[in-house]
Amino acid sequence: MKRVGWMAGAVLVCLPVAAFAFIKPLRVAVPAWVPGVQCVSASICTDNVAALADAQGLYREGYARAGAAVGPFRGTPRIVFCTTSSCADAFGMGRRAAMAVGNLGMIVAPRGWTPFYVAHELIHYRQAESLGNLAVATQPRWLIEGMAYSLSGDPRHPLGEPFEQWRSKFEAWHASIGSRDMWQAARDVR
Repeated sequence: MKRVGWMAGAVLVCLPVAAFAFIKPLRVAVPAWVPGVQCVSASICTDNVAALADAQGLYREGYARAGAAVGPFRGTPRIVFCTTSSCADAFGMGRRAAMAVGNLGMIVAPRGWTPFYVAHELIHYRQAESLGNLAVATQPRWLIEGMAYSLSGDPRHPLGEPFEQWRSKFEAWHASIGSRDMWQAARDVR
C-alpha cells in the first residue's frame, strides 16, 4: 500500500513538470520559470523590460477594447509580451502573432504587438471565463474565432478563409440574438 501511495505522489509531482516541459503553451501559467522572462506585475510579463511601457499601453488598450465588447473580466488576465522569437518559441507560438491558453493567460509574439491582437486574445480569455475552457475548445470555430475577430476591431478586411467566413457567421448570429445576453446565447450554440 505504501508503494502505491509513493507512486501516486511521484505521478502528482512528475505530471505537472512534464506538462510544463513538453506542452509549451502551458508555461504561461508560470511564465517567470521561462529563462529570460520577468513578470513585472501579476498581469504583465516580458522578455524585455525596456519595452514595458509599450506592453503596458497595449495591455490597457486591448483590455479596454475587449471589456467594452464582451463585458468585464472576472480575473486579472496575464499576458506575456515577447519581443524576440526565442521568447515566443519558448511558449510554442510557432507562426502565431498571439495566443490565449484558456483562462491561464496569453502570449504575444513580436508581430502581435497591436491593440487588435491583444484584444482578440483577451476576448478568448473572456470566453474561457464565461463558457469554460472545455467549451471554448469544443464550441464551433465560427463562434469562438468569429467573435474574437469581429469584436476585437480587427481592421483586416477581408481576412483569409475560413476566418472571414467565421467572422461573417458570428456577426449574423450576434445580430440575430437581439437583446439576449450574448454569453447565455453562446452557451446554447451547438
